[in-house]
Amino acid sequence: TLFETALGLDPDAVDALLHRANLRMLQMKPIEAKADLERCLELRPNHILARLRLAAVLMGTEDLDGAKACLDKAEAIDDASSEVHSYRGEMYFAQGELKEAREEFDRAIECDATNPTPYLNSALAIMNTPPMLGTMPDINGAIELLEKAIEADPQFQAAYVNLGQLKLSMATDLTSAKKVISLYDQGLEYCRTAEELKDICSMRLLTIAQVDAASALKMESLNMQ
Repeated sequence: TLFETALGLDPDAVDALLHRANLRMLQMKPIEAKADLERCLELRPNHILARLRLAAVLMGTEDLDGAKACLDKAEAIDDASSEVHSYRGEMYFAQGELKEAREEFDRAIECDATNPTPYLNSALAIMNTPPMLGTMPDINGAIELLEKAIEADPQFQAAYVNLGQLKLSMATDLTSAKKVISLYDQGLEYCRTAEELKDICSMRLLTIAQVDAASALKMESLNMQ
């Protein structure tokens, strides 16, 4: 590969080590990715992205103490890094500590309002937080966050999928439901991969089927009750 060629010329090429680690993470080779990232950090200890990637590898292998140590070091380098707080929020989320996760996602948004990921993650934390007795989940708050994620990055497909599902669940009439189809149409314009195209198309077709069925049955909404 190009990475192997680059590292053959210079075994200590930090960028090549990082890119090869990213590839190995995609290939589900955590041990090899970890070795590349650790070497990268030996050469450049203040490389925040390498520390975050290593934290992700350690989280994936359930070494949460190691992941936390990585994030602590990354935050010590730059405590105003949106990515650092976003990664820490994801760690809390994986542990089921949703309150702490939301606090980190909110901090990530404060650090960089153009980073779309913490908006999505904060919305997911809201929807996964069990509501207090007698209350409902803050679906409107989650919808607002997902809309901000798309505003920050119009190509963020995961935000379209989750926003469509939430808006459909809240649709009180077929006109509102049809707006979800328009949302998916918007998302289709920005698909970057075949997988993203498949996901959005699937959600769009399911929504159309529900709207068409409700129309055929002369229903005013998708609510079957």
